[in-house]
Order: sequence, then C-alpha cells, then structure tokens
Amino acid sequence: MMKVSILVPVYGVEKYVGQCSRTLFGQTYDNIEYVFVDDCTPDNSVAVIRQVLAEYPHREQQVRMVRHDHNRGLGAARKTALEAATGDFVLNVDSDDYLALDAVEKLVACQQQTGADIVSGNYSSHFEDGTIVFHREPHLDRNACLKLMLIQHTLLPHIWARLIRKTVYTEHGIESVEGINMAEDMALTPRLIHAANKMAYVDDSIYFYRDDSSASTFANHLSTKHVLSYVKANETLWQYFSVNDKKQDYLFALEIGMLNVYYQALAVGIGKQQIADVLSYKPQTLFFRCLQGLLAHQQTLPLLRFAYLTVKWCYKKKLMASFG
Repeated sequence: MMKVSILVPVYGVEKYVGQCSRTLFGQTYDNIEYVFVDDCTPDNSVAVIRQVLAEYPHREQQVRMVRHDHNRGLGAARKTALEAATGDFVLNVDSDDYLALDAVEKLVACQQQTGADIVSGNYSSHFEDGTIVFHREPHLDRNACLKLMLIQHTLLPHIWARLIRKTVYTEHGIESVEGINMAEDMALTPRLIHAANKMAYVDDSIYFYRDDSSASTFANHLSTKHVLSYVKANETLWQYFSVNDKKQDYLFALEIGMLNVYYQALAVGIGKQQIADVLSYKPQTLFFRCLQGLLAHQQTLPLLRFAYLTVKWCYKKKLMASFG
C-alpha cells in the first residue's frame, strides 16, 4: 500500500479541529502519515488534536507534530508540512475542514487504476447553519483544467481534496511561498497541474469545506494586505510560466487572469506603482497591449471589469466548445 502524507496547518481552529482530526484518524485507509504544523496557534488547537488522537491509539506512531518558533502564516506552514512529509503522495487538509471517512481509500484506488499524478475529488461546502452544498469537479483534461484556472473565477484552484504525487513538487521545484497567505492555492495548484503528466477524478464527495468559518481566510473581508498577497500569488504564477511555458500555450489565459488582478487591486485602492512593485507582468500579446491603458487608474475600473468579464466569457466558451 502506498504511503499518503496528510498535511495539516494548524492556527486558531480550536472550535473545528476536533471534527477534522476525527475524520483524519478515522480513515479506512491504513498507510497514512499525519503531518500537523503548529504555526504558533494562540488557542488550544494542538491540545484538542492530542485529545482526539488518544481515541485512536493505532494512529499515534503515524503522527508528526511540527511547531514553528513564531507565527509564519499559511504559506510557510504548508511548505514546512511538505518538507516533513515522507509519503509517496500528499493530501492537503485545512484544519477547519474535514474528510469523508473513506476519502483517502477512494483517492488511492483511483490513482492506482489510472496512474495519475493528481487525483481530484468532489467536495461539499458546509455552512454554520448545517447546510451542505455539493460541488462537482468537472472531468477535464490537464490542459483545459489549467486554462480555466488561469482565467480566474471559473474553476476553483483549491489545493485541498487533491491527492498529489510528491515528486511533482520536488522534481519541479514547486512549493508553497512563505508570505502568501491569501490566494496561496492560486500560487500553487496551477503550477502543480502544469508539472503533472495526468489528472484523474473521484466522483464522490470526499472533502467538506467549512465555507463560513471564522478561521477561513476567504471568509474574511478583503483588505489591502489580503489583496497584495493575492497579487504576489499571481507574480509567482507569472514567473513560473514565463520560464516553463516555452510554447506560450497558457499565455493568453494567464493574461486574462491578469486583468482581474489589476481590477481587484485597483478596486481596494492599491495604486499602479504599488502593483508594479509586486507584479512584474507586462502585457505580451497585441490584444492585451491594446488594453494596457485600462490597467492604470481607478477611473477605468468599470471598463477594466467589463473587458475582463467579456474576454473571459468568450475564451471560456471557445475552450469548452473545443473540449466537446
């Protein structure tokens, strides 16, 4: 049985981590390594994990608890977890979310049947009032999946609910970036998909995302700090694809996404120079050079938003038609 490392950053999740831990330790699959990274959580999250672990004595030797010497953020916690992992595949789980009890078993079975480097499962959003909404991952090939992620707000680039071969990270120098704590998945998942050879899908809902928990970064109101982290995430993508997309297969999709980056930044009051200090992107294709003037001022925000939505809609329609 291949070894799976479940990577779990821990910070401020005392209210939720008990349920998360029970679904991790209660997995029907045996060969699991659990890597928890305590990012100097200010509450009793770690104590709760240890209390739950006591109920699963057969898992105790499979658990590694790594602690940062100071709070470093989500990007650093995920990086530390990956560095500590010894499994053949890794599965990221946010500590305020939880898994179906047979999640790892189903993901591994699909991987063994297909030989895929990345196996994605369906997920469900869990709201505080108890409502659970199912989300189905479209069964797309690697090329279409990546392009839909790069145009943004079309296919969620979540890192969780995906079983990923560890060598896809290590052989391509891909890792989470310390300091990117908002849109960290956006900086990471597209690079992994690009580096992977094959993707596969599990049709069952294997992951439950707590959609409105106070611990969730995306549940918080956007601030300038959050948006700058999002801009940094897109800089990471721009640098990666500038080097690794030799044939520029993904350039147009990436440039569509950059329209949204500028819109989001300008909308919260971040100036063009401040964006330029973080993001090295310059329009490459003639089409986006023509739109360059929209990237300059808040006065152009409505036109920039219209351009982004229109170009994205046309591109998505064409892409999906070609996919069949």
